[in-house]
Amino acid sequence: MLEIENLKTNFNTYDGVVKALDGVNLKIEDGEIFGLVGETGSGKSVTCYSALKLLPKSGEIVDGKITLNGEDITQSSEERLREIRGGEIGIIFQDPLSALNPVMTVNEQIGEILVLHQNAELQKLASEKEIPTYKSERWKASPGIEFTMMAFCISFISLFVMLGQWRFSLPFLFIIMLMLIRDYLQRDNPASALDLMVISALSRVKLPNPEQIANSYPHELSGGMQQRVMIAMALAGKAKMLIADEPTTALDVTIQAQILQLIKDIQREENMSVLLITHDLGVVAETCEKVAVMYKGKIVEQATVDEIFTNPKNDYTKGLLNAIPKGGKNRLEVPNLNGADSQ
Repeated sequence: MLEIENLKTNFNTYDGVVKALDGVNLKIEDGEIFGLVGETGSGKSVTCYSALKLLPKSGEIVDGKITLNGEDITQSSEERLREIRGGEIGIIFQDPLSALNPVMTVNEQIGEILVLHQNAELQKLASEKEIPTYKSERWKASPGIEFTMMAFCISFISLFVMLGQWRFSLPFLFIIMLMLIRDYLQRDNPASALDLMVISALSRVKLPNPEQIANSYPHELSGGMQQRVMIAMALAGKAKMLIADEPTTALDVTIQAQILQLIKDIQREENMSVLLITHDLGVVAETCEKVAVMYKGKIVEQATVDEIFTNPKNDYTKGLLNAIPKGGKNRLEVPNLNGADSQ
């Protein structure tokens, strides 16, 4: 599915060149969940962004080869890379609130992916159900912007009337009339094929009331809901591989478990390949089949999960395993707030 060979990535900084990746080798097979684990700054996310050529301007791939289903994508054009991103490889970013566009609804953001990667399916659905492919109001101003425009117009109308210059208020009256007429004409617009596919994508990630969420903005959703929306976006283009870059960051333990179970369920249903990037060995143990341990831009050990946990070879891997909190006599004793000895 995806093979990375001798990947080297540098960043140009004011202090000189930083070698972020130094000869990374990975191979992810069809239908497997592969874990990439390491401490913060080890190069996990850079590996992900290098694979999709999403590096910032200061980053540069200086050597190596990235192969997707036999195709060397290191030499691919930007047009081909846009087809791959979302269409063949979906990505879940660390922080959904910073990855999602704050001024676009969930419907609009997932809709963009569907239009780019699933346009033929949209046309087919519209034809079968005899409904519009796209809704005319898809690009209309948001309710918040409409309210601001309305308040702005009313303020100027009031000002000009008070000054006795009512003629200058006519353009603002005309704008208000156009907004009201448009809203009246669109009040009974039928759902489009795009709307139905967005709702289907949200239902797939088990979001309650997908119709309401589709019309919501990212800040109106909880952290768990935002992450599910990110997963829906990553899957909307029918990708056969999913890169999850620390998908449980900043989520509580219960929501973390739900998100990881959702990824596992979708992987099993679709027989997808998953690259799970994390610093949590517990997540790796529960989710992955194979794992690579990363340290200072290099893969220091790579094996099945069972082999890593039962017979680690590298000293760094052993240190990570020894850092996992354990119960028993050596656990940290926490004083009882009532003054009694901890049990």
